[in-house]
Amino acid sequence: EDLAFKRMHRLVHSSFPIRALSFSQPDGALLFAGDDDGKLYSYDVSVASSQYSTDSTQSTSANASRAMAAPVKLVACALTAHKGWIMNLIPFPDGKRVATCGSDRSVKVWDCGMGLASSTPVHSFDGVHTGLVWGVACGSVVGSTGSGTGIGRMGGGGDRLKLVSCGNDGVMQIFSCSD
Repeated sequence: EDLAFKRMHRLVHSSFPIRALSFSQPDGALLFAGDDDGKLYSYDVSVASSQYSTDSTQSTSANASRAMAAPVKLVACALTAHKGWIMNLIPFPDGKRVATCGSDRSVKVWDCGMGLASSTPVHSFDGVHTGLVWGVACGSVVGSTGSGTGIGRMGGGGDRLKLVSCGNDGVMQIFSCSD
């Protein structure tokens, strides 16, 4: 089946390049963006999609104009998340947190329960790499055990959330999260 994409919104974000983007999990209601000024933004994109659906009885250009005009709400003020570029970000599978990594050689975990309500990270891994931290990923490992860092737990039955980062130093750092 062919996929048909259409532009719904055009967000003028900031004067700094955006290096990291991701939708929240599991619902995709929030759009996170990280820029070269070290700022982390959160946009509520569910407002536009639920309130501004297109009308199939109107012309295609009318539908496009209406969809493009749909507002996207900035959920929280921009957080200064890193001292330098935000290289990557990843929402946690449970939708409660988002992890960022940056040119400041750190990985940080943020609470995103109400957008991004807190300007203090839930956890910070500073200096985990000797250069830029290029990537961060997270996921649940079924049946995993071990000591944790106290930044969250996914599900039950021994499932542990793992957070991994990679950097210029050719190293992958793996962190286990628990209660």
